[in-house]
Amino acid sequence: MKENKNTKSVKKSDTVKNDSLKKENKELKKKIQQLALTIDKVEDEKLEIINQFKKALADYHNLEANIQKRLNILYLSSRKELAQKLIPVVDDLTMAIKSKESFKFDEKISSWAKGIVEILNNLEKALEEIGIKKYIPEQNSEFNPDLHEALSVVEGEKGGLIFDVIQPGYILDDTVIRPSRVVVTKVNK
Repeated sequence: MKENKNTKSVKKSDTVKNDSLKKENKELKKKIQQLALTIDKVEDEKLEIINQFKKALADYHNLEANIQKRLNILYLSSRKELAQKLIPVVDDLTMAIKSKESFKFDEKISSWAKGIVEILNNLEKALEEIGIKKYIPEQNSEFNPDLHEALSVVEGEKGGLIFDVIQPGYILDDTVIRPSRVVVTKVNK
């Protein structure tokens, strides 16, 4: 004898399970869609933050370069200002030392003059240490208005040559602070 099974209840329970699974599936799909939207939103925010960071970093590098440029200009101008104040002192000491040659000094004054020469040498070394170089052009070299200042002119075989140097020039980091003061030749006519 065959046993009769109640298939209606099995079908009903399978249908209920199916409906429950479909409902659960719909809810999971909604959650997945919400999570996907949240992920997209977070990714957009992340990209925005990364772009803001890159912009801030570029601004920082530009600011750093600008500050360095300003510091370099300030450093150069302070050295130039110092040189412009010390160069006349060097010139005065140099003239004083040159004039001592025309006088006869006793031993005490002669040792004092040697001390003045030492002071001048130390001052010139200090100027070199901060990048200020003395420039003395060679005689018979070509006159260059960027490097030389003509104080007088003498007649010569060829024009435009340096005949004599009156005062040396000074250069700071390839910038002429004071041109060499020279006597220039002109052609006899």
